Amino acid sequence: MNHSERKIWQDGRFIPWDQATVHVLSQSLQRGTLACAYSSVHDTAGGPAIFRLQEHVARLATTCEISGLALGYEQAELVAACAATVRENPNAKSLKISALIPSIEVELIPQDPRVSVFIAAYDPQADVVAAHDAAGHRPLHRATHVALKVERHFSNRREDIIPPQAKVAANYTSPIMAKVQARREGFDDVLLLNEQQLVAGAPTSNIFIVDSDGKLLTPPSDKVLLGITRDSIMQMAAALDIPCAEQDLREQDLIDADEVFLTATSVGVWPVIRIDQTTYGNGAPGPITKRLAEKHHAIIDGTDREFGHWLHYVN
Repeated sequence: MNHSERKIWQDGRFIPWDQATVHVLSQSLQRGTLACAYSSVHDTAGGPAIFRLQEHVARLATTCEISGLALGYEQAELVAACAATVRENPNAKSLKISALIPSIEVELIPQDPRVSVFIAAYDPQADVVAAHDAAGHRPLHRATHVALKVERHFSNRREDIIPPQAKVAANYTSPIMAKVQARREGFDDVLLLNEQQLVAGAPTSNIFIVDSDGKLLTPPSDKVLLGITRDSIMQMAAALDIPCAEQDLREQDLIDADEVFLTATSVGVWPVIRIDQTTYGNGAPGPITKRLAEKHHAIIDGTDREFGHWLHYVN
């Protein structure tokens, strides 16, 4: 199936991929108020399964509540719609839910605050990247292991502007600018600090370090986007008897760390081999990073019974 055959769920009905559009003057497009959730779809022996679907939908609902979007669906309705969308789109690898205000507005506060929901199930490589490649656009940046630049100009999401727990479009504007510059300097991504100059995370990923005592550490939940994969790693670490804690991290903690990795739905466990001029593990993932990556892979593959309940089977 290519993208021209795919269907998008829009407010209770399926429409063709190319018709999933809003007006250029729509409130969410002009003001950055779109809320989203991104999950992954996996082929298993039991058929297609979505990773931690209920948790992703719950986070979308939280984002809408924080940002004032009146989501007109119960979470159970959206879970069912996501499963139906995956069934409608064979060989999908990704699932994205977007909640937005489609009305054309002239003021910040919309006269018509109705929220529309779109759900897409697709294969990023076949449906998106391949089209760019065929058109001669720049190749997609790929990195098996990541080199990070500590961003010192743009801060992480701030509680007094847009809370870091809100996965809303406007929250990505400054990280995009920082990441463009980092790519020019030879890095794969940026590591954002908060207003206290404490480590926050990458624009679309959470960060973990392994200290010299073998303890897994990650910034506190009140200062970061509450990543579903972040939460998964913390539960997996407990199951593997790897000590894990939330605590404030400073740049010196990064320098002193034995291992560093990022987590996100799109990348799973992403080993970090360099932050600025500090390198880790001679360019190879460390042992704890490997253990967690292997456990994560077994879960999404459907072969790990301990966390099998994290997979939402659509058939």
